[in-house]
Amino acid sequence: MRCPRCFYEVPVDADQCPKCKLATPKVRQAGATTGIAGSYAPPQPKAKAPSKKAAKADRLGTGKPVQDLRLSRWQLIAVISGSLVIFGLIGYGIGEYRFWKAAPPTAELSALHLVERARASRGGTIGEALTDYLLQMVQEKKVDQADGWNVECLGSKCRVTYAIKLVNEEPQTAIWEVDVVAQTVSPQNSWATELTK
Repeated sequence: MRCPRCFYEVPVDADQCPKCKLATPKVRQAGATTGIAGSYAPPQPKAKAPSKKAAKADRLGTGKPVQDLRLSRWQLIAVISGSLVIFGLIGYGIGEYRFWKAAPPTAELSALHLVERARASRGGTIGEALTDYLLQMVQEKKVDQADGWNVECLGSKCRVTYAIKLVNEEPQTAIWEVDVVAQTVSPQNSWATELTK
């Protein structure tokens, strides 16, 4: 007879299959306990070869299940926040590049940019120095009115002023002469000289 599991030829008087060690019906009928697991089962049909379409799908990976990529709420918030910060920084960088590198459309704006970007005597730029000074005066509650920047041009020569009015004091005004073509900035009074490097 043949073993129904491995189809190996089993002698009639054998207690188990010599190959896969499956107990024979003789052992089961006698009630002997050999400790051998398993029992005879009907012969299993051979598996069919996969079709050409299934084989191709397996090769291309389309037959594989897609893994579930669920994120927790905090991971999702972190991913979205990180993306927004990155896109915000990129947008800010592009805006700053356009502002500082693009040619100003008018002589007035060009003159103002030249003064604001000029080196200040205490480090940084004149625009930053004036902003810091104004903030300090506001904190000390000494500012009555901030007139800010004013630009007047005649051709390529411009006069740029910055003025603030302090409480119980004379207005402070810094004056620069700017040559837009030569890109030179010249202070014209004591406060402008004090600010400019």
